[in-house]
Amino acid sequence: MRNTNIKGFTLIEIIVVLIIVGILAAIALPNLFQNVAKSKAAEGLATMSGVKTNIEACIEAHGTKIATTCVIGQWTALGNPLTSGNFSYTLATAPAQATENQVSYAIKATNNPSGDTIVLTKDNASGAYTCTGTGNFVGAC
Repeated sequence: MRNTNIKGFTLIEIIVVLIIVGILAAIALPNLFQNVAKSKAAEGLATMSGVKTNIEACIEAHGTKIATTCVIGQWTALGNPLTSGNFSYTLATAPAQATENQVSYAIKATNNPSGDTIVLTKDNASGAYTCTGTGNFVGAC
C-alpha cells in the first residue's frame, strides 16, 4: 500500500515563491530608502528653519556688529543646536554684511552616519535662500 497523504512543498514551489519575494523586494527597497532620505531631509530642514530664525534675530538685534556677534562661537548662545536626531549643524559661512540690510550666510546640516549634507544659503543681494544637498539629499530641498 502507498501512503498518499504526503505533506510539504516541492522544490519548484519554493523557488517560485523566492522569485516572487525577490521581485517584490527589488521594487520596494529603493522606494523605502528614498522615503527614509526624504524624512531625514525634512528633519534637517525643520531644524535649520529654527536656526535661520535665531540667526536672523541676532542679525536684527546687532546690526553692523554681526561679524563678531552672530558667529559660530555664539552658536549655542543663539539657541541653535549642535546636533539633533540624525544631523550635526554648523555655519558653513559665517554671517557677512554687505550693507545694513544685506547679509549672507550658510547653514550646514551633516548627516551623522553617512556624511551627506544639506546647505541652506542666504544671498545678501536678494535675501533669497537656496538649498543644496549632497549624497542622499540631492534634490531633497
